[in-house]
Amino acid sequence: MLRSTFVCLGFLVWGMATRGYGDSWILPFLRRNLEKPDLVVEATEWQMRQRFLLNLLLQVHKPLLHEELIEMGSQLNEDPREYEEGSWPKVKEFLESVHGNKIPRPFAIFSQLDEEMPQLLLGVYRFLSLAKDWSSFQRNACFARIHFHPVLFVNALQMAVSDRKDTQDLRLPAMFEVLPQLYFEREVILAAQEIAWHQLTPVRLVTPKRRWKDILLGPARISLPPNEEALSRDPLVIDNSRQVAHVSLDLELNSYWNSLINRLVLSTEEEKQRASDNIIIDGDRLVAFRGPQDEEDFRRTLVMETNPHFFYSLRQFMSALSLEDLVTGQKSMEIIDPPLVTTGGVPYKPTDLDIEAIERILDLTMQDLKNQIESAIKWNDNESENVIIANSIISNNYLHTCRQLGLAINGYRINEPSMLSLATANLRDPIYRSLLNRLNQLLVSHEENNMPSEKVYDSYPEITEVEVGYLSTFEETFDTDLINLIDQQLLQSRRNNLQFLRRRLVARQRRLNHDPFDIKLDIISPSAMTLHLVIYLTLPDESRESAFQLHSSLCSLKKGFNKIHLHFPMALKELSLSELYEAEYPKTQKNKERFPPHLQLPRGTTEGLPLQMIVELAGRTSMDDGKL
Repeated sequence: MLRSTFVCLGFLVWGMATRGYGDSWILPFLRRNLEKPDLVVEATEWQMRQRFLLNLLLQVHKPLLHEELIEMGSQLNEDPREYEEGSWPKVKEFLESVHGNKIPRPFAIFSQLDEEMPQLLLGVYRFLSLAKDWSSFQRNACFARIHFHPVLFVNALQMAVSDRKDTQDLRLPAMFEVLPQLYFEREVILAAQEIAWHQLTPVRLVTPKRRWKDILLGPARISLPPNEEALSRDPLVIDNSRQVAHVSLDLELNSYWNSLINRLVLSTEEEKQRASDNIIIDGDRLVAFRGPQDEEDFRRTLVMETNPHFFYSLRQFMSALSLEDLVTGQKSMEIIDPPLVTTGGVPYKPTDLDIEAIERILDLTMQDLKNQIESAIKWNDNESENVIIANSIISNNYLHTCRQLGLAINGYRINEPSMLSLATANLRDPIYRSLLNRLNQLLVSHEENNMPSEKVYDSYPEITEVEVGYLSTFEETFDTDLINLIDQQLLQSRRNNLQFLRRRLVARQRRLNHDPFDIKLDIISPSAMTLHLVIYLTLPDESRESAFQLHSSLCSLKKGFNKIHLHFPMALKELSLSELYEAEYPKTQKNKERFPPHLQLPRGTTEGLPLQMIVELAGRTSMDDGKL
């Protein structure tokens, strides 16, 4: 493939100062309610829908206490008219599973590697996403919240909210705030559960007497502030910081990886079901396959479908990990964190195997995948499709590979929690990281320069100059709202008690971030054209395949001189569960499922980490703008 490439050298600097967020925790909307408790503010339709979702997710690992929501989800919605047209056969199959008690209930042990999990996740997702309107969605969401396992419910809800048209403008809190039991160590969970109610809300010392003027004025009176115990508004902090904020321990990255794996599982299961159906390829005449070749070609097309987000994120994670190892002088595969707490409070059991035995199991697992890929490539005449075939086989075998690996490492213990069966596909686990590293190496070995869907130009533009701003990374304090770990008296039967909280309960850790920077490109184009602009960061003399991708987008060029200015802002913290509850309509665009923006640059050093920047212009027209 013809490419116009510009390479320059630079340094990535590590900032020694630690930064933190100093935002006041009580939002203006909520503060107005506290100062004027009798002031009635009518919620907008967006706020009502937003609060409905947050009420479902509040204390999601415990029984629902909200009477209105309980009534809403009291019965299973089995009316075909309540679902989108043509979707009833799919929904009906799931409803039969519900009647057969095949859906995991709350408080059961849930593993993402269970053989039935992909079909269950797809069923709950369809139950939520195919609801005809908002009212039907509410009923189904409440039923799922009450009767299904919280991890299964939250994973399906996250994808359904992102895909439904009537919920795309709603904001979900971070999954490590919704289910902190899956992301924090045992010490943090136990410390949060020991917090008493009076530590977060003021205690009324004296109840003021009502005067005759207050009785006559009624609702029009202005209430006097009650005589309450003085309480600091500084958050109650549980320290969870480490000496180094490792990439693999990053909360937002682990949360993103959870959604990434859920999407991979969902798409793989849908492809399997489509491949097993009696597919009609001639829609106009509604006839089945016209011959064996039609069926073979169609099923080959299904096999060739891949999940680009997973493989892009896999390469980004391994590139960031290798650069971090170079900076810290540590091997990330040897960083073993304390065990997490599962949904049922059961600790994970470590494996009895030594490192050599685990490596042999991993090697055998990779050899099996490699044999499948080579067998499929052997009969393929188009070499440009080799990497697509490899991607497809890895996608389709991902869960099976993890399942067999987990059983072998954990002594074939069934229905016992283990690190490899964690529902978040835990990046903290060094065995899982080693598996990802081997998968990435397998993909790189099949990387080809020839890509499909190329648009060939007679001549390509010339990159005459690249101006790069100052690249600096630093660690900052990062607070996570632990509202879902507070005692359940936070919830009452008819309302939410968040407005009475004067203090937050937070886990404080550190995360990597970067200062804002700019990249300016001068390009001379022989004609008007649209090309794919990709910017990589890599160590000097390293190949592009192992590089860290900094930017990717479509670039429209005019004939002659073009100046492109790219700005990369510092990543900001998203609104927490508590803040979202009283937030007005968000002014910022809803976050897409993407690699965390605060990890846009790899870790630098105090002296400056020498890096090579590769700027590439390619004539590929099949890439989606901003998707990767």
